[in-house]
Amino acid sequence: MSFTREVKTELSALKYDDECCKRAYAYGFLIFGKSFSSRSITCASEYGAVIRSFHTALLDAAGVNAATERLKGGKYILRVASPADRKKTLEAFDHSPGEVTLRINHGIFENDACYGAFLRGAFMACGSIANPDKNYHMEFVVSHNKLSLDLLKIITDLDLKAKYILRRYSHVVYLKESESIEDLLTTMGATESTLKLMEIKINKDVKNKINRKMNFESANLSRVIDAGLVQAHAIKLLKDNKALDTLEDSLRELAVLRYENPDMSLKQLGEALSTPLSRSGVNHRLSKIVKLAKQYEK
Repeated sequence: MSFTREVKTELSALKYDDECCKRAYAYGFLIFGKSFSSRSITCASEYGAVIRSFHTALLDAAGVNAATERLKGGKYILRVASPADRKKTLEAFDHSPGEVTLRINHGIFENDACYGAFLRGAFMACGSIANPDKNYHMEFVVSHNKLSLDLLKIITDLDLKAKYILRRYSHVVYLKESESIEDLLTTMGATESTLKLMEIKINKDVKNKINRKMNFESANLSRVIDAGLVQAHAIKLLKDNKALDTLEDSLRELAVLRYENPDMSLKQLGEALSTPLSRSGVNHRLSKIVKLAKQYEK
């Protein structure tokens, strides 16, 4: 099941204690549906639970019993068929039949909870959300420019980071930050989906930290191995050219120790010397040994 379907299924099962929120929810899916005018009022969804929720809310909020059908492709269409019922629906949300530009009527929102219910309806009608395992992306695809900008303002007024983009002939309001998506899901009432998204995000963060640490340790190990090979080669050159015994005692002791213990870390080498030496001190002496051996390179 897609994450969009999970969210919409959760939202469609929610109940409303207040009539004002029920009305705001119905308004959200109607105004962001396929059409909302005196000529046509239709909403569409791929999910039966969503259409049933739309049908119930419309009946309760406007007293209109719409017709629902399922197309061959599987999509459900809810349609207010009669002109009288369309006029009644528009008037229920304080819209007039002769409107030229479709805009959100803020007058129907009685409190902050109504905005959450409205956004729930809008998301059910034209929203989608990516699988958070792969990407953080939530969007509303709107057919009218000013309507999309009204929606953008409602979302940004909630202190959520949303943006607008024109995609071909559609106006898209989208969110990319996981925190804003979580907050919007919570505002809409999808608390289970919010918790799931947060859990996925935590797991991804933990995996990323583990991967970064493993990559860092792997890179460090590679550098240690590379440095050890260079040092071992330098000491072998000195040994083959009978130059090892010409080194001063402190360098010779370290050279022999490194040659016999190629896997030792610099710290371990320093601790194993007759006079313990710091890691940086060991590194300095080994660099000196490598330099001395360069004269024997062919």
